Amino acid sequence: MAWQRKTPFGYQIQNGRITCHPEEAESVRYIFSHYLLGSSYNQIADEMAQQGVRYHQHTAQWNKHMVKRILENERYLGLDGYPRLIADEEFLAVRLRRGEQNTYAPCPSEILPIRDKAVCALCGEKMARDTKSHGRPCWRCKNPECGCSIYLDDSVILELMIQKLKELAKSPERFQLPQAAPASTDALRIENELALCFNRADINAEYMKTLIMAAAAERYAGLSDPTPSHRLALLRQKLERNPEDEEALWELFGAVIAQVSIGKGGEISLYPNR
Repeated sequence: MAWQRKTPFGYQIQNGRITCHPEEAESVRYIFSHYLLGSSYNQIADEMAQQGVRYHQHTAQWNKHMVKRILENERYLGLDGYPRLIADEEFLAVRLRRGEQNTYAPCPSEILPIRDKAVCALCGEKMARDTKSHGRPCWRCKNPECGCSIYLDDSVILELMIQKLKELAKSPERFQLPQAAPASTDALRIENELALCFNRADINAEYMKTLIMAAAAERYAGLSDPTPSHRLALLRQKLERNPEDEEALWELFGAVIAQVSIGKGGEISLYPNR
């Protein structure tokens, strides 16, 4: 059964008047102070239970919801006829900390490409970006044994990225077009057979026609899609004309960058596709 208190924790009714409950009031102050020291709702609830403090007379059990209600209760400021238990500054500090924990901002569209390729410079594991702590973007290594993390404002990481991409654009040899794949073994065998047929006195026209079609099919199957190579060639030409073109630089990022390495000191390195 869920028992409900008629009087907020920390208070009691004496002779028809609301007064402080000495032991509970001390627990209220303890809860506020320890929350500001970094304790979580659950940690405080466990501490209250261990101390034998009763939230109400029917049970000694505590949970995070009880702690949360206490931290949200403005009556502790002396409102609505209740004696003051908590100073304005302390109550505000608690509210600010609670607000920080609930703050979430989606990843900006211009940061998404970086986030998708971000890796830890220390261990190589993927990096995650969040804004849950202090509302600032924090990049954290997903490897629990590494634990690398760094606060890096979006404007800073974007500026660093542009600098790195400009350096890359000045060295086009670092993103050469892929070489054509060598002919397959079957293609070479068919072409050798075709050459032998040409040297025979009794040429079998139908057989040679079949070989020619088969050789062409094998060669065609071995061709790579020319579209990415063509786009990259056009992009190189564009950057040769204007290395400061940021739109082209971000095209370059999407086309040739495999990983963005983020170090603990905020240093960034780009690793092109191999």
